[in-house]
Amino acid sequence: MTQLLLFTGKGGVGKSTSSAATALYYANQGKKTLLVSSDPAHSTDDTVGTKIGDTPREISPNLWAMNINASVVTQSRQQEMQTAFIKTFGKFIPSLSDDDSGMSKVFSINNAIPGIDEWGAAEVMSQQFISGEYDLVIFDTAPTGHTLKALAAPAHVKQFILQLRRLKSKVLGKLMLFKNRNEIDELELALGRFCEEIDDLRANLSDSKKSKVILVSIPTEAGFMEFFRTVKYLQSLHLQPHTLILNHLIPDMGSEVWDTATTNPAATMIYHEYLNQQPWIARYQKLCAENNITLVGSVRLPYEPKGVKSTDHLKDFADLICGPEKVCPPEE
Repeated sequence: MTQLLLFTGKGGVGKSTSSAATALYYANQGKKTLLVSSDPAHSTDDTVGTKIGDTPREISPNLWAMNINASVVTQSRQQEMQTAFIKTFGKFIPSLSDDDSGMSKVFSINNAIPGIDEWGAAEVMSQQFISGEYDLVIFDTAPTGHTLKALAAPAHVKQFILQLRRLKSKVLGKLMLFKNRNEIDELELALGRFCEEIDDLRANLSDSKKSKVILVSIPTEAGFMEFFRTVKYLQSLHLQPHTLILNHLIPDMGSEVWDTATTNPAATMIYHEYLNQQPWIARYQKLCAENNITLVGSVRLPYEPKGVKSTDHLKDFADLICGPEKVCPPEE
């Protein structure tokens, strides 16, 4: 059974580094692991220290990686919807099928379907569940959770289907254009399949044996507010965040160091940052406790965690954030 860890968070909080480190950790534990990035900045390339393409490539023993262009993946879905739209309405409005007139662009169905633009990354996620090729799939979503927005689409799409039915009955029906009331509606069928696929993905993400959602943040006001909103949004979709990785923590250096803050500018700067972090750390701890979210803290490192070789620093960061009761695959 393929298991999935879905990472999401603001840009610049260490999301790509955390997801790559987690993938490397479990690959080193013997799990066949796929790291997928839907971040258009392709920061995963820099993190793993090698260029990765749009198809899985093995970059380390047991570790494959790929970038996806969500808009490219979505193109086939958009074309399917547009074709179905023309099949449903084209015989009544001939100009819809006339490319030279430009009417097909004016009446593009893709602009009316909520969530279809965000569905590309989610579709790749669904494909990995179905394929079962990997033991573990680590998904690094675009900031912040662009992919997650697609998961809210079914309710909106179903509402769109109802509106479509009303349109046919009130407008086209009155014009006697629908002579065959039992005629198969290609657009409604396509929309129905779209809803079913998203519902299936949400069911897989809601299954703690198959999936866990990992949030990544930093101890600042902006970081906390984004974390708070993401938790509430996920819960509105009936998805429970499993873990928070809180990066860039300033450790307590103790009085021996802090007492020099009045005379040492470097110590002063670090001390005030440490003080500024404390109330936000407390708020993270409280929110995690209230929502049964595991909190994993990571101190600010004196090096940049990059590279998948055994001598590279990404492995050190992987050991820091991964382990028992921390970021781990769903239970067998």
